[in-house]
Amino acid sequence: MSDVILEARGLTKRFRSREEGRRYFTAVDGASLSLHPGETLGLLGESGSGKSTLGQMLVGLIRPDEGSVLYRGETLPFPFRGLPRQKIQILFQHPEVSFNPQLTLRQSLSEPFRLRKQLATDEALTACIARFGLYPEHLERRPSALSGGELQRAALARVLVMEPEVILLDEPTSMLDVITQAQIVDFLRRYQEETGTSYIFITHSTSLAEQVCRRIVRVKEGKLLDSEKE
Repeated sequence: MSDVILEARGLTKRFRSREEGRRYFTAVDGASLSLHPGETLGLLGESGSGKSTLGQMLVGLIRPDEGSVLYRGETLPFPFRGLPRQKIQILFQHPEVSFNPQLTLRQSLSEPFRLRKQLATDEALTACIARFGLYPEHLERRPSALSGGELQRAALARVLVMEPEVILLDEPTSMLDVITQAQIVDFLRRYQEETGTSYIFITHSTSLAEQVCRRIVRVKEGKLLDSEKE
């Protein structure tokens, strides 16, 4: 694969430190990587390694202090706008952050349809959730009335309405039971085969990274270590 759909060049992010005598700490330090169409790139590291901070810079949620993100060769301003905002999406570890707790699932799922200037009809919304084992009655429920597995499946359905080219998967199965984990991973694999969508898969699990990812980059203390599997 010679094309690059998403690229990081020297991304660095510092945060204020709570440690006495230390003003800042570097969460990500000069990270550079590239993502090709249709591949799954793993970011593997322990808690606090900086992998989620790097991921959130890659999708435009955090502004880097240094470096740049390129989408199809074009440098992106922060926050992302227009087509890149649509085509680069994130699925969070905790799916509840993707939903307003006061809104029903119907209301939350209607938002991406409106962003794409499409009608959120009953038929469209039902089709959106049906492939994830959710039913029309789920549309009338608020997030608190859904299980963790149901909410993560709804979050993924919401992401896919945008027809993204890149999805950042930030520990997407760590809060789920084993059966639901397997279902989500299998769906993502089949969806990628059908659409050519690229994934960045953030995880602390070496076995899961080796199962899911074509290439793996290890993250330690904010730095990227070369460790790739083809």
